[in-house]
Amino acid sequence: MCASENSGNTCRMTALIMAGGIGERFWPLSTPTKPKQLLPFGENGKTLIEEAVERIRPLVSEDNLWIATSETLKPIFRNLRLCPETQILAEPFRKNTAGCIAFAVASMLAKCGDDIKNSVMAVLTADHLIKPEDKFIDAVKRIINFVSSNPLLGIIGIKPTRPDTGYGYIESGEEISEGIYKVIKFHEKPNSEEASEYLKRGNYFWNSGMFFWKVETFLNELRVASPQHYESILKMREAMIQNRYDDVKETFNSLPNISIDYALMECSSNIAMVKAEFFWDDLGSWNSLERIFTPDDKGNVIKGEWIGCDTTNCIIYNADKKDLTIATLGIDNIVVAVVENVVLVMNKHNTQKIKNLLSKYYDME
Repeated sequence: MCASENSGNTCRMTALIMAGGIGERFWPLSTPTKPKQLLPFGENGKTLIEEAVERIRPLVSEDNLWIATSETLKPIFRNLRLCPETQILAEPFRKNTAGCIAFAVASMLAKCGDDIKNSVMAVLTADHLIKPEDKFIDAVKRIINFVSSNPLLGIIGIKPTRPDTGYGYIESGEEISEGIYKVIKFHEKPNSEEASEYLKRGNYFWNSGMFFWKVETFLNELRVASPQHYESILKMREAMIQNRYDDVKETFNSLPNISIDYALMECSSNIAMVKAEFFWDDLGSWNSLERIFTPDDKGNVIKGEWIGCDTTNCIIYNADKKDLTIATLGIDNIVVAVVENVVLVMNKHNTQKIKNLLSKYYDME
């Protein structure tokens, strides 16, 4: 059996951790072969993917844990031994989260058969910071127990602490069960005025990117919302069973490069949300370090060897293990990151534009 009864729950559960990032947001610390989920931003220097696995372990056995990643990263995850090798799924192409989940569900059906349709599937992130673990577990238990007996898609909403324009938002409605709320609508990333209004209203939540559903419910909803993704799951499943991997790749490559939010969640009216009572940060850019590490009395976040004068509100990250010291004088609101043979210097206001710099760097190599 691929899904087993877990003590403390009223339903069977399987978990998918999406871990296919390509290492852009924290460049040069992160790279295509060492993306954000492999960075040591967890407790006591643990990588984010290690923490993601440890967080869900109390609710799911190793045999029911799957990791979806790229062909490039699969050998790295295999060496980490976070789950059985046969459950590390290497997507042949990048097709966003809708493609990732479709590929994973096809793989689960091919390996486990129709029995897995009766299990609840948790779709989790590999590169977010979440604490404390017990409050995360409480939220997951609440939503999986609800969707196991109700044909709805589940999500965890994060109460916003600022008018952030970098997240999608969930508009919540009435409470339909204890701690469970009906979702009225998903909203795309807003402008600053809209984000401020969402914050004032109080019933708008950040989209955590974590989803929960009975596999059968997911398939039924997907068949209506995105028939192409639904049909691709059936085709890939049969091709996987028959070891026709060229056909799997062909079907997968035909999928649009869109998120599960766009393919499914924004189209469905059958969504329930549980409010997070835990700290959450998706670590979307270098600026995120100001929220997870304690600044000094000048507002600076410092990691590694550094000396400075008249340096304020800066992020200084020195990953060099040798005799290299970052020295700064008279700077404000700057990110300085030194990793191996690359020195990055940028204004903190530009951290979301780092992709523009990466294209030039990789063209130069």
